[in-house]
Amino acid sequence: MIEFKLPDIGEGIAEGEIVQWLVAEGTVVEEHQPVVEVMTDKATVEVPAPAAGTVVRHLAGEGDTVPVGNVIFHLEDGAAAASAEPAAAAPAEAAPAAAAGGKTIEFKLPDIGEGIAEGEIVQWLVEEGASVEEHQPVVEVMTDKATVEVPAPAAGTISSRLVDEGATVPVGEVIFHLVTGAGAAAPAAQPAPAAAAPAAAAPATAGAAQPARVSTADGKVLAVPSARRVARELGIDLTQVSGSGRGGVVRRADVEAFAKSGAATTAAPAAAAAVAAPPAPVAAPPAPAPSAAALAPIPTLHEVQKTPYRGIRRKIGEAMTRSKHTAAHFTVVEEIDVTELVAARSKAKAVGKQHGVNVTYMPFIMKAVANGLTRFRSLNGHLDEAAEEIVMPNEVNIGVATDTDNGLVVPVIRNVESKGMLHLAAELADLAQRTRDGKVKPDELRGSTFTITNAGNIGGTLATPVINFPDIAILGVHRIVKRPGVVETPNGDEIAVRHYMNLSCSVDHRLADGADAARFLAWLRVLLEDPGLLSL
Repeated sequence: MIEFKLPDIGEGIAEGEIVQWLVAEGTVVEEHQPVVEVMTDKATVEVPAPAAGTVVRHLAGEGDTVPVGNVIFHLEDGAAAASAEPAAAAPAEAAPAAAAGGKTIEFKLPDIGEGIAEGEIVQWLVEEGASVEEHQPVVEVMTDKATVEVPAPAAGTISSRLVDEGATVPVGEVIFHLVTGAGAAAPAAQPAPAAAAPAAAAPATAGAAQPARVSTADGKVLAVPSARRVARELGIDLTQVSGSGRGGVVRRADVEAFAKSGAATTAAPAAAAAVAAPPAPVAAPPAPAPSAAALAPIPTLHEVQKTPYRGIRRKIGEAMTRSKHTAAHFTVVEEIDVTELVAARSKAKAVGKQHGVNVTYMPFIMKAVANGLTRFRSLNGHLDEAAEEIVMPNEVNIGVATDTDNGLVVPVIRNVESKGMLHLAAELADLAQRTRDGKVKPDELRGSTFTITNAGNIGGTLATPVINFPDIAILGVHRIVKRPGVVETPNGDEIAVRHYMNLSCSVDHRLADGADAARFLAWLRVLLEDPGLLSL
């Protein structure tokens, strides 16, 4: 009897909602056949059977939300499947029988996201011959939408890894062999005592944190995959870390904060001694402390650094290459006097603060873009290559290029034309933060009709952005600079200090003309130089 637990089906995922059971109780299923549809914050996923057998019992109803690690169905596998009804009546007796005979599971790359056809093997988390526990992450796989740690479907030994790191494999291809039961290597049962040892010593260190610890039925701490990975790398026992996630789930930030706090070193006396040794010579010198600049290490280039070209960096490269090779790029640039915009934003920021919203320049620019795209619709949309149609929708959905630790991600804010400034500011802040935290939903990463990339807060006065294919156009927003400018006054032209900013719009020349882009930017200049017009 296999007690199938809801696996870690995406980094940052701590729970899932049972959307639909795809097979009824008592149904015979094949290995890898979808059994249940589960919805998470990132995707709707069809969870497959880990082996051929009979689905004896559903342990969660449609609409229920269950945490990662909870058992969601019982599967009677192998020869025992023929007697599914007795097994359902006495599951406790069936488990030893299933474990008595060794079995090799050919683990296939599962459907790990709606619309995902393949995945790239980023990193193997266990070696061949290593013993694993059920639900333990085995391999890190990256798709177009997320990086996912794929867990073991059962306890056993990884007898062979069939795919190298960096390789791309289609959904359904076998990626590793897992030997379970009597066929598993003897060391399979040994990691448990080692893992339990720190927990035994934990009470003296963790104190009151222990009762708040959230764990699965088998005593495993509930934590998101990235938290487990960081904990492994830093040698931190998760039972000592307080979780800030929903229901006390441990997140990556919790592990990092625990490591920075120094609490992790108290659990390991040897490590604590090593950390404690250096302070003496630092405090000993009587001379004045050097400046911060003097303490900063001078970077050197003595060693050659090589990084595998894979993961999110490769996906970005493939998308950019496709865009440059497919769309006929041209770029139009407009200089804008944003002195009045700077003043308007300052007033709006004060109002937003009263409502707990940080108003940046982006909501103004987004509203101006939405207004402009309703006038110049040829820039708002995409090319449907299959139907050979240029699609210009009746809404403005703006993709906002966001710089994250994992690369450039473009979440989408929908119906910008119908939203107010404070609404946009709040939605933009929330979406950007969740994107950087890896919590953005798949639906929020598609459906853009136009894209804005803003590097103004970093620097640079001009760039020619690459189109977010299949969008027709993209707007580049650049740094605001102060310099003298000519201002028309009732007394004639005068020289004054003004604020200027460049906007650059790259367009697919197959789908729109240069005149359209020029008129579009000219209209943005009208609106942003006099932001009061945005209310018209």
